Amino acid sequence: MEKLKCLALVGGGALVGAVSTLFLLKLRPRKIESQCGKKATKLNEATAKCWIDSGNGNCGTGGLNLLSDEIVSEQLTRNIQFFGLDSQQKVTASYIVIIGLGGVGSHAASMLLRSGVGKLLLVDFDQVSLSSLNRHAVATRADVGIPKAECLKKHFSSIFPECQIDAKVLLYDVSSEEEILSGNPDFVLDCIDNIDTKVALLAACVRRGLKVLSATGAGARADPTRIRVADLRESTNDPLSRAVRHRLRKDYGIEGGIPVVFSLEKPKAKLLPFRGPSGEEDNPSDYQIVPGFRVRIIPVLGTIPAIFGQVMASYVVTQLAGLHVQTEPVVNLDVDHYQMLLQRLMEHEESLYGTAMEVEMGSGEGSIHFKFNSSKISRGR
Repeated sequence: MEKLKCLALVGGGALVGAVSTLFLLKLRPRKIESQCGKKATKLNEATAKCWIDSGNGNCGTGGLNLLSDEIVSEQLTRNIQFFGLDSQQKVTASYIVIIGLGGVGSHAASMLLRSGVGKLLLVDFDQVSLSSLNRHAVATRADVGIPKAECLKKHFSSIFPECQIDAKVLLYDVSSEEEILSGNPDFVLDCIDNIDTKVALLAACVRRGLKVLSATGAGARADPTRIRVADLRESTNDPLSRAVRHRLRKDYGIEGGIPVVFSLEKPKAKLLPFRGPSGEEDNPSDYQIVPGFRVRIIPVLGTIPAIFGQVMASYVVTQLAGLHVQTEPVVNLDVDHYQMLLQRLMEHEESLYGTAMEVEMGSGEGSIHFKFNSSKISRGR
């Protein structure tokens, strides 16, 4: 009888202990989540106060150091390890304006947020559509029909809640310039695909002395290895760049000095013909909601605008952190230069092997290339 009582007591104690352990394990994540939420709320309030008190919308290095919070520092630990604490603090204290939140702008904004930028202004007058889901960074079907700026703000708040995010459903023009470009932003990202608006924004940034990075045409491309960052004067094979260069020079006397992300690849498709409600080809100008904005559609492979946006974010973050990155040079040689190179190559081949018949020059996709058919290449020559 005594043995049964002992066994019952031991069994009961074990049962109570197991239940208590399970309860504590379930409770612990809730406590951690609650602590994270409280810290994020406190940091948001303090950060907002800092930006208000600073007067120009940018705390600078003298403002609240978000990286002193253990949750934020752990979230950004890989960046801190890459840049160093002081350089990452420059990124976290920065204020970036992104105008145009489609395939390029949404990915640029997303990675700037994930890189720890402390303040973002998101600007776009357009709404999320079903067809934009093939290239948008965060939008889902549930977001279709809501403004792109509000869509990003909603999703961003769950990724890095300490970031001060302002979303403006606005079309950039002369009347909205002050509202969008005031506040002394550290960088402005131009992700607009309309020529008139793009030219006006770039000219305003130059006039105000603001650092700006512009994205050119990402549609109708498929080769990510041809994407480059260079001065606007060096961008080639891009109709949008050509038009922007011409307008900036003609209307504002701006020859260059603006970094752009562009592709050396020639577009693989053209604007599709516009068809009205009847299904017949119609005049797209009759259906414009906003004057000057195209209604016709250009085919887009979603990966390319996404990479454009990632390149923009990487460029801006490294600039803010003070990390020098030597970008790939843009080499633009005409056919005569390639003919000269071919002649020298053939002379070299003849001097080594007695013949240059196996050296050919071909062209395609807007590039010129040399082909070597000699078996000597396989031996490392």
